[in-house]
Amino acid sequence: MKKIITISLSLLTFCTGYSQNAPINFEMGGQGASWTWTTFENDSNPTLQVVNNPSALAPNTSAKVAKFTALQAGRPWAGCESLKGDIGRFTLSASNSIVKIMVYKSVISDVGIKFVTDSNASSGEIKVANTKINEWEELTFNFSGKIGEPSSTGISQIAIFPDFNASRTTNNISYFDNITFSAGNALPEPTVAAPTPTKPAADVISLFSNAYTNVNIDTWRTSWSAATLTDIKVANNDVKKYSGLDFVGIEMVQNQININAMDLFEFDVWTPNSTTFKFKLVDFGPNGVYDGGDDKNHELTVTPTLNGWNHIAVPIANFIGLTSKSNIAQLIFASVPSGTSIVYIDNIMFSKAPVYAAPTVAAPKPTKLAADVISMFSNAYTNVNVDTWRTSWSVATLNDIQIDTNDVKKYTALDYAGVETVTNKLNVTAMDTFEFDLWTPNSTTFKYKLVDFGADGAFGGGDDKEHELTLTPTLNTWNHVAVSLSDFTGLTTKANIAQLVFASVPSGTSIVYIDNVLFSKKMQTGLASVKSEKVGVYPNPANKSFTITSTNAIQNITIYNALGQAVLNSLTNSNNVSMDIATLPNGIYTIKVTINGVDTFNKLVKE
Repeated sequence: MKKIITISLSLLTFCTGYSQNAPINFEMGGQGASWTWTTFENDSNPTLQVVNNPSALAPNTSAKVAKFTALQAGRPWAGCESLKGDIGRFTLSASNSIVKIMVYKSVISDVGIKFVTDSNASSGEIKVANTKINEWEELTFNFSGKIGEPSSTGISQIAIFPDFNASRTTNNISYFDNITFSAGNALPEPTVAAPTPTKPAADVISLFSNAYTNVNIDTWRTSWSAATLTDIKVANNDVKKYSGLDFVGIEMVQNQININAMDLFEFDVWTPNSTTFKFKLVDFGPNGVYDGGDDKNHELTVTPTLNGWNHIAVPIANFIGLTSKSNIAQLIFASVPSGTSIVYIDNIMFSKAPVYAAPTVAAPKPTKLAADVISMFSNAYTNVNVDTWRTSWSVATLNDIQIDTNDVKKYTALDYAGVETVTNKLNVTAMDTFEFDLWTPNSTTFKYKLVDFGADGAFGGGDDKEHELTLTPTLNTWNHVAVSLSDFTGLTTKANIAQLVFASVPSGTSIVYIDNVLFSKKMQTGLASVKSEKVGVYPNPANKSFTITSTNAIQNITIYNALGQAVLNSLTNSNNVSMDIATLPNGIYTIKVTINGVDTFNKLVKE
């Protein structure tokens, strides 16, 4: 089977013939002594010498060492470098990223080491100062942070800066020796298994999972893969471990899969170091042959959370280039850092999406005065102009629907969705609260972010401010969210609100219904009323109900919670009104009673 060459990683840089000449010990028959060394930035650039050890005592009893004379007139970064290829050609990885060198110096100053490729790409030097003078000392340089960088692949040259010194007052002689390469600290490994899938077997096509009967897979590592595959167990659960991963092909060419009846592609991934993880599905088309002219494929990317199981579940519809789905023959995983990533994979499957409930009643209608509200979306008010309720960079599907004759925004397959008011930015400095109603059958974590473009009104103009808040919704009911704008602590300016961003977990599969998105002023509570003597409230505290009495007919009663949110409302024309509060949480409430157009306020304790 030919290799798919369209995967978006640097496949051509992979070379199985890389090797490294080490340790560099300057002994006859060893590495370093016969190499061609060039000095640089050292005034007259005296040559690097291989000489007898000036102090053949522990910790360095070697016979021969390198001698470098840093001239006073030389640059602070004067040094020496090997000829390209003398050190071999290799890639920094977890197995060789700890570099050690022994030095014998007459001054305390930095020692620097850097690596260079054939194309002169440099890793950049890492510097470590010696702590001893006139005796041997071993210094350690940790290059693990360079793993995966383009300049860390195809290394062919080492450069040494024995006296990286900006205050050199004389010629300084430095000796160095025994340059070694070793593995860094062992990377973490998973100790608990990925959560066991619970979907019915009839709703799943499983490629790899102990929870189901798996379809036949030709291979979990094609011959053209750049990765090592190990079949392991984690907490007695079968897991595929890919190490040294650049890309790996998984093939089911002999048993191509028809996924037209499925909705989701799912898998679990655990990694200690993959910063970008890619997965591609390839369909060989009706002729079932690779490169037969009708192949289709699409690749998606995620950023895994390190050192924990990531459950990836994405709608198959998100693979927009996969326009045929009857002959799935390849799955390709790829990772950054290329060639050094380690990933653990489990529970790979196609599945049907669950059938979720949907709201049948509208969210409660807001009752705040229009003068106290800036409404972005609500049938209760006149809304401001919103440029879009789904930006082009959103990962979600938006449908405008009605629930019980009330307009609602429905987001499906939600990862994140941008709402923009760039053309008509909102000044909410006079408002106190941000509110919206949310109904969801499956969002376990919901996030909402406000973004102010600052005084220049331009995105990325240098004065943008933003802040994101998170909540855990109650499923299958309307959640009224009302938070103080002061809770958006990073939103230090509020005169140019240009973006509202919604996001949800599970990413890519959340369904949420949104209504009554608005900014509002808090209801003023505890105000004295010139006619408050007309109103009586009993019992107070109350449990299941209470009664309001007045010498004049009551027109309207509204009950507000401690956040100033209206929780109950009653229109009436009586001077004796009973209200049921059994469903309200215990707490302190404010009752606004309107009589002859005058509002009176009273406290009520629900217990």
